[in-house]
Amino acid sequence: MRTHKTAEEFELLEQELEETKELLEKSEELREEYKSKYFQFKGIFQKQTHTFYLYQNLTESSREALAGIFKGESFEEFLACGVQPGNIDALWEFARNEALNENIADVVILSKMITYFVHLYNGTNDSPALNFLIPDIGINFDTDQHIRTQNSKPAGVISEVLLAGLSNAFNGEIIKKAVVKID
Repeated sequence: MRTHKTAEEFELLEQELEETKELLEKSEELREEYKSKYFQFKGIFQKQTHTFYLYQNLTESSREALAGIFKGESFEEFLACGVQPGNIDALWEFARNEALNENIADVVILSKMITYFVHLYNGTNDSPALNFLIPDIGINFDTDQHIRTQNSKPAGVISEVLLAGLSNAFNGEIIKKAVVKID
């Protein structure tokens, strides 16, 4: 009789072991799924927070000047303000002035912010509303498409693009001229 009871115990233990193996397998599948989702969200969140941290690296005078655009202190408020079309326009105008004055450090950051917010804004529409105008280096300066910096020659070829322009994605109309340097 003793061996029969041990066989039953052994069978129960084997069944318990199988159930545990199945639970472990399901747990590992869920872990991989959650890990994948974590990295996906981490990538999205890092891109968003990267722009917020860039903003915080602007000079204090630029951040103060942009206080009318970016209300509040939080990341969520930063996103909500930045994606509004009127604020994209105001941010671009501020960046244009900085580019014309060749405040390059801030212009680099402002340009990245504008790119981020335009892409975010375009994503809220069925089709993109705005396109970037990025002239090629070495082409002739054209007053219909470009604005030159104060220290640039009055005419010639573009040697540097400080700030991309914007155009209407539907009809190609230039909304904002690219800010360029002519040496």
